[in-house]
Amino acid sequence: MTILDRPAPAGTERRTGVIGTSVLRKEDERLLRGDGRFTADVEPAHVLHMAVSRCPYPHARVLRVDADAARRLDGVLHVLVGADVRAATEPMTVLRPVPGAPQLPYYALAQGIATHEGQPVVSVVATSRHVAEDALELVDIEYEPLPHVVDVLAALEPDAPVLHPSVLDSNLLAANSDGSGDPEARMREAAVVVEGRFRINRVTALPMETRAVLAQWRPGARELTVHCSTQVPHLVRKQLAESLRLAEGDIRTIASDVGGGFGLKLGVFPEDVLACLHAMALRRPVKWVEDRAEHFRASTHARESVHDYRIAADAEGRILAMTNVYATDIGGWNSPFGSAQLSSVVFNGPYRVEDGYAERRVTLTNKTPIGAYRGYGQPEVNFAYERLMDQLARRLDLDPVELRAKNMLTPQELPWKNPTGAVYDSGDYERCLRMAAEAIGWSEHRAAAPAPRADGRLVGIGFSSFVERTGYASARFLARRGSQFGAHESVTLRANRSGGIDVYTGVSTMGQSSETAFAQVVSDVFGIDYAAVKVHAGDTGASPLNTGAFASRTMIAAGGALKQAAEVLAGKILRLAAWRLEVEAADLEIAGSLVRHRENPDVQVSLAEVFGVAITGQGIPPDEEPGLESTTHFEPSDAAYSYGTAAARVSVDPHTGEFDVERFVLVHDAGTVVNPQVVEGQVRGALAQGFGAALTEELSYDPDTGQLLNGSMVDYFPPTAADLPPIELLHTEVPSPVTPFGIRGVGEAGTIPPGAAVANAVCDALADFGVELDSLPVTPEVIWRALSHRAAPEGPDDHLAPTPGDLPDGGPGY
Repeated sequence: MTILDRPAPAGTERRTGVIGTSVLRKEDERLLRGDGRFTADVEPAHVLHMAVSRCPYPHARVLRVDADAARRLDGVLHVLVGADVRAATEPMTVLRPVPGAPQLPYYALAQGIATHEGQPVVSVVATSRHVAEDALELVDIEYEPLPHVVDVLAALEPDAPVLHPSVLDSNLLAANSDGSGDPEARMREAAVVVEGRFRINRVTALPMETRAVLAQWRPGARELTVHCSTQVPHLVRKQLAESLRLAEGDIRTIASDVGGGFGLKLGVFPEDVLACLHAMALRRPVKWVEDRAEHFRASTHARESVHDYRIAADAEGRILAMTNVYATDIGGWNSPFGSAQLSSVVFNGPYRVEDGYAERRVTLTNKTPIGAYRGYGQPEVNFAYERLMDQLARRLDLDPVELRAKNMLTPQELPWKNPTGAVYDSGDYERCLRMAAEAIGWSEHRAAAPAPRADGRLVGIGFSSFVERTGYASARFLARRGSQFGAHESVTLRANRSGGIDVYTGVSTMGQSSETAFAQVVSDVFGIDYAAVKVHAGDTGASPLNTGAFASRTMIAAGGALKQAAEVLAGKILRLAAWRLEVEAADLEIAGSLVRHRENPDVQVSLAEVFGVAITGQGIPPDEEPGLESTTHFEPSDAAYSYGTAAARVSVDPHTGEFDVERFVLVHDAGTVVNPQVVEGQVRGALAQGFGAALTEELSYDPDTGQLLNGSMVDYFPPTAADLPPIELLHTEVPSPVTPFGIRGVGEAGTIPPGAAVANAVCDALADFGVELDSLPVTPEVIWRALSHRAAPEGPDDHLAPTPGDLPDGGPGY
């Protein structure tokens, strides 16, 4: 049964029944007709174009910049160098600082030293992008290459070149740890301990629309209007005001349509600040649209980390303790959202662990900065603990499905706090596991004698179970971590004379179908027709202050704000209609375009009529104020945790390492579903990115030169639709007790399990060869190399994480 076929969840009140149905997306007509309005589509009169010169070295001192020849080129109007930026701006702020980390002053152009290839050094504005790029060729920049380090573990060595010696005496930006119980004691008591070092590859989000910005300055009005491709227009406004030394009221940020974000478009980038500086100096619009070469070297990357993970269990396979000590590569600077923390938050997955410990070591390297990306730490740690769950099953000769089931939290145990403080709200984890095992044919596979098929290939099945944090617990939770944003969401609902409701939100629309889902909630709660709800998104000049679209939080937080605002508006409408119809408000209901009597539907009045009198203030009760508008702010009490299990079936050639993913099943729970078709699309889209990171994508750096080796679409291999395996989606629907309507986030779940599920399936197929995989991506070459060493004697791993007690000051290290 797919989610499109499932019955509506019980226990949820409905008015129009729009929640839970696959209504057509409101975004589709304009997007399918090519009528979307992206930043590159905004073309004001007299617009100028910006190009940026970037450091070609991973680490270099900028000795001299001579831009005189560029300034003399016909068509060039303005040039900025590092000193200009330092004089005119404050350092760019970080929206989510790393706890305990010192501030690294980061300006839009390099200040003396560049710490990664692609860092902006000079910016030019001209009458066209072509002229601006020609001008860059005339800028004479003298660099002194400096020693570099591009490996995250090598960067922590005592002899590694320090990237920011004026602030730090090493490349360890900060170390953050959480835990409970006594995991080291449990390790000593355990019948078995499995452990390993797991390397996660560096990838990039590759949105269809690259980053873009258009800045316009009206000095007489003291108004800076910034169109940009961002997930967080209100937060970009905040950061621009701080950097440009302007009041927030002087800035309007607009993100009408955004062609994908995936976490990459969170916060201000150097080019945003540069475009504003040029526009303010020239008093003309300035536009910059990132090309793909720039995207690979100047947009944030993601994922790269090394996890030293341990699981201790008794002889029956009950988990006694888990620990995860990991180094996460943050690149040359701390980007606006910086290092992922969710590898610590959900380090134990769906398993019952009382004694556990996680430490994140945020490490600087001479590479493009790391930022948020769909899943944001959860795919990384899932690969580590799910690989070890299979190894534990093999060590104890247990069924890996039964081992997982034995250790999974039960519905009766939830809510439950894990060792790092995450509170899992509700769910039935084992049910998803059992459904995946049945769908993939696990019992038959387990019972069959292992033997090659007629084509010589070996078949394996692997599982990956997970929980996913969606949304944030509260502003207090964020404040403890120094985050510069809240957990709430805000909306304005305003009635219009046509009988419709306008929804104003700062959440930009970037493919997540927020316009559709917002309209469904308003329609359902208010009772108005879905078609009569119009959503206006992404404009700070029209929407209440809000947070933005990321962390699978939008519907969790916005759902509550929409519900509250719609209830306030509906209450006033019923009072106004009751006064007009001379009946009691409690006897009326809103049904589509009408307000009607529940018992006598002939007693009715149109919404348009009631809206009209409310807006004019003519013909309303004397105790009612004119107008029909509601602005509400909603903060969830806790985060909601989605969950599920994936199962992969692979066939592997044991001679070459070539393999195919022949089937992939994902059983997933996102709580109450607002729009089943949208949920299907979100999960499938996330799975495509999950398979890319698991099987084909990796940004590779040459350790000798520090250069990015595959920074183009010719050399970087995201999967196409034809590359993806057959995907079967199954869903359960357990409403969350901590969110409006029982909603859980859905946008990131598909990125989490593919790597572990496929790797476990490959290792299951090659179990007789003793193959264990410990890195992503999983490629035929990786498998072939593992097979080529299969004759090596098995023994304890010699590069495991030390325990906290083995290290100076009790802190984990490498």
